[in-house]
This record gives sequence, C-alpha cells and structure tokens, in this order.
Amino acid sequence: MELTPGPQPGSSQSSASPPAAPTVDDDSIVKSKITFEHMLPKDWEALSIAERIQIMTKLYDPDNTGGNVKRAAIFASVAAVLFRNSVPGSNDAKPLESPHDFGIMLQEWKKCIDDGNEEVVKIVTSGDQFLDYQLDDGILGSLIFGNMLVAIYRLASSLAAGERSASSLPGAMLFFENVRRSMGDQKDDAAEVTHVSHSTGKGKENVARSSRDTQNGGRTIKLPFGNVEQEELPDDIDNYVTPLEIGPVDKVPLKVKNGKVVEPESIVTYVPPCPLDRSECDPDGHTIWMTSPATKAKYYSNKGWPKRLPKIPNKIVVRPTDDGTGMGVFATRDIKRFEPVLVERPYLVYTRTAVGSLSEKAWEELSDQQIGQLLVKKSEPFFKYMVDHQMSSEERRDFMSLANSHTNDGSGPVFGIVRTNGFGIEFGQALPGADRDFGSSKAAGYGAVTKIGSRFNHSCIPDVTHGFDASTFTMRFAALRDIKKGSQIFTSYTSPSATKAERQAALAPYGFECTCRVCVNATPQTDKLRKVSLTLTQRWRSQAIKVWSKDPNLTEKVLIPILETKRRMEEEGLDTKDAGYFTFGEILHRVYEKVGNRAKMEEAMGELQRAAKGLIQVEEWTTGVKVKF
Repeated sequence: MELTPGPQPGSSQSSASPPAAPTVDDDSIVKSKITFEHMLPKDWEALSIAERIQIMTKLYDPDNTGGNVKRAAIFASVAAVLFRNSVPGSNDAKPLESPHDFGIMLQEWKKCIDDGNEEVVKIVTSGDQFLDYQLDDGILGSLIFGNMLVAIYRLASSLAAGERSASSLPGAMLFFENVRRSMGDQKDDAAEVTHVSHSTGKGKENVARSSRDTQNGGRTIKLPFGNVEQEELPDDIDNYVTPLEIGPVDKVPLKVKNGKVVEPESIVTYVPPCPLDRSECDPDGHTIWMTSPATKAKYYSNKGWPKRLPKIPNKIVVRPTDDGTGMGVFATRDIKRFEPVLVERPYLVYTRTAVGSLSEKAWEELSDQQIGQLLVKKSEPFFKYMVDHQMSSEERRDFMSLANSHTNDGSGPVFGIVRTNGFGIEFGQALPGADRDFGSSKAAGYGAVTKIGSRFNHSCIPDVTHGFDASTFTMRFAALRDIKKGSQIFTSYTSPSATKAERQAALAPYGFECTCRVCVNATPQTDKLRKVSLTLTQRWRSQAIKVWSKDPNLTEKVLIPILETKRRMEEEGLDTKDAGYFTFGEILHRVYEKVGNRAKMEEAMGELQRAAKGLIQVEEWTTGVKVKF
C-alpha cells in the first residue's frame, strides 16, 4: 500500500553535500566513542528520509569492499529512523512525534528502501540474519543494527499490509527512543515529560442531549436552548473548569515519563482501527470513539471485535418529508412488528457527561445559566476537532447536513448537531464498567450520532426502538409495530409515561411542537393513562396470579376494565413493552384458563407466545446479546 505522507522535514529541499567525515566503524558507534553531533550534518533534521539514508551511507569509506558496504547500508537505514528526531548526545532532544506521523514516516522509509537499497532488501528478506559476515571487529555493531533493521522493516511492512494500526506503535517508538538515548548516555530525568501540547486536541464538554441535566448535589443545570440572552462570563473562565486531556486518534505526540508512555485520561480512536491515511476503509464503516484507554484495551481484548455487521434486506430510504419540514426515513416495503429495520456504525460515540469537572469556585460563583453557557462553550472545540480532523470529507459533509436545532443558544454548529441528533446508548454487560467511565450518575455513559438513524423524526407513537451492540459497534433499530410501505418511520425523543405538557417541554430544545394524533387529542384522562399504565398492568398480573387463580367464583367480568384499558392503550400508542402492554396476554390466559374458556385461553396463549418471541427477537437484535433463561 502506497501512502501519501504528511509533510516530512525538509522534503522540499535538496540535500547539501555531506561534510567530510572519517571512516566510521559501527562498533565505535554502538559504544558511543564518537560524537554524533560532529558526525552528522547540522541540517540533519531538515533532511528527507531519502537524503538521510544517502548521507549516512556516504559516511562509510566507499572504497572499502566486502562487509563494509553491507554494514553501511544497514547503518544508514537504521539511523534514518533511530535518529529521526535527535541524535545521541544532543542537548536539545525533540519530543516524540505522534504514532500517526511516525507510521507515515515509517512507510515512506520502507518505500525508499524498496526502491533504492538492494543490499538492505536482500538482508531483510533473506532470513540469514547476517550470518555471512566474517568475524571481524565490526561484527557486534552489524548484528545489533542488522537485527534492528529487520525489526523496523517488518514493522513497516505490517503497517503497509494493514495488519497494524497507528495505535499499536507507541511501544516500538518508546523502544527506539530508549535505544537512541542509551547510545548517547542520555538520562531520562524523573521529572521530565516529553510532550508537545496539541491545543486542538483538548476539549471539555457536556455532551448530554438537551433533555439531560448536569447535577451537583440537589442543583440541576440545564443546557441553554432557543433564543436565550447570554449572561456575561468572567474573564478567567478557564479557572472554573478542570479539563481532561484528550489524545485524538493517535495523532497527538507521545507523552513519556520515567521511560514509560503516559496514557491520557481520555482518548479518541477509530472502531475498527483505520489505516494511517484511511485509504482502505472497512466496508462496514468506522466510528470515532471517545473513551478511556482502559476501556479501549478492554474492548479489543475481545477476540474478533468488532465483528462484521449482520446483513439484512434494505427496507428504508432517506428523503425529504411530505410536509417540507426536512429529511425523514420512509419504508420501501411493508415491515412487520419486531422486524429488524436498520443496523449501522455511528459517526461518533462520545461521553455524555462533561469532559473534566467544574471547580467549587464555579458552583459557588456562577449562576445556573452561566454554568450551562460554560459547558456549551467548552464543548464545541472538542467536537469540531473530531469532525474536522477525524472524518473524511464525505463523512464531514453528511454529518454537517444533519438537523441543528441549537443555532441560537451558543452551542456552535458541531455541538448543536450532536445535541440535536444524539442517542443515549449503553454497553451493558458486553463491556462491564464502560458506562461508568466518566461518572456514575444517570446522565453519565455514552451517546451516539448515527448516519441514517439520526434522520428518524419524532412522534409520541414511535415506530422503532433502538439499542447498541458492542460486539459489532453498531446502532440497531427494530419495529415496534407494523409499518406500511411508503410510511414515514418515527422514533420518540420522549418518555412514553410523560404527559402532553411534559413531552412538549422535553421537545422544546428541538424547536418544534409535536402535532401527532396523541398530542392533538390529549386529555387529562390520556395523560393519567400514560402515568399509570405500567403500574396498572403489573398490578392486574399480580392479582391474576395470587388472587383470581384461587377464586372458585371467578367470571370473565373481571376482564371488562382490563380489556377496555387494553383498547385505550392501543389507541394511545402505548402498545409497547415499556408501557406494560404485553402483560395483557398473560393476564388473559390465566383468567380464561381459570374460568374454563378453552378457545379464548388458546387465543391468549398464541398472543402471549408471539409477543414473547418477538420481544426476545428485538432484545437480541438491538443489543447483540442472546437472551438467557
């Protein structure tokens, strides 16, 4: 695989003639008997990889024959990588670059070797590991540099073949750096941290959707929405937040302390891992995932994750809505209740709580509105970085075309889209502990912005439900009811138990008022039904088991209020698991069995079995986890 590398130091310059140099013995180099600063040209760090290899080869006496020619090729090739940032003995050692940039450099190095260094290619592909050398005073250096050359070439080859990603490179980078330091007798100061800050890679965020809260004890902070008047924030506003450092997608320079790589508190990575230049993308797509290093390691400890996406027939299309309000998702065929509707990898998976924490000073001195403004303000740069630098141009265009109902509240264009389109997700037992990575409150956990799923519009009578499957890293949607071909498919942004007033309040941040039939026809009675439906059906089930089953005088009249409630719930769109609707099958079966109505009992049993089978199918589809009994 040939990459288009990022700008390399001096790649546009022509090399100056190398300085005069003594004949170099590689054992002397290993033993550090010479000063590398004097041996290498002063413009070393400005030279391209090819120029460095050329110059280092010429440092050997070209008139010598035999092993020296081979050792010259070995040493020159290794030195171009090993001394890429600093030479041993340098007093102004540069920090390590990012794993991404190191990978790009390594593949450019391999291309130079393959194109113009036959001796080195012969060595790294012959497998004899330099056993043809004579036992002269250069054997030690040849063996050390020779084996290192093989290791570097194999590493570069695995990158080129897509067998490794940038995230696997820090260990090799640290090893090469330790070798370089030991050759120059440099010491790693215990207090030293080699790190270059990446300002665009840091961010603090509250990625809760508009309906979610930030809490401090009994104090609840809501993010601003709508046309709000902004309160003035203090000039030293950064002192009110303790941010987490973000290391995005292996593109931030390594931080090293005491000879070890220091992990950032949170990272941004690709799932599945992506080639350095994204030239060979996974056919199922990639997700940008903001998480902790420990959770990332735990995820990839599962062999074969992420798995391939399951294949389902295409049943939907995204197109403009008939009422001209924007884009929507429509059925291209009849879809039965409980059927899978959609599976896709999201654009983003992110933490829903603030990245970082508000100081006590913030809680003491700032108003609720100021805190909300602060959280919104600190979120935009983080999400903007991910969109601008981690997405392809096509993904970025499609992401930025999603609806944004937060254009006037300070959210910014990218965070506004996240707030408008984010779904709450859970890793659950598939990845234990992940949902508490950044807090244990109900508002913690992760959210996701999907590609097609974010186009589902709202109705208080939802057609689909959703879940997240960690093993494939996908959002999955299933039908809650039968859907006719050509119909727009809706999801719900609110709770099924919420009253009309509560639903409209929850929808206010989205900038519209719901006009579905249950909102238009809402009454105090329908509001009450939503509040009590789940509790009521569970109470009737308990009575059927504990009381009615023991009543010798039981008649079907006991079912009159139950059947009426069932009918009303169907009209109200409460024929869902969350509202308790599927409990009716069991209740009816128990009563008909007790009174001896065999036909009705079998009918209720059939309804109960279909519902149980369908609910298991939905649970397993949306979570990717088999239901255990």
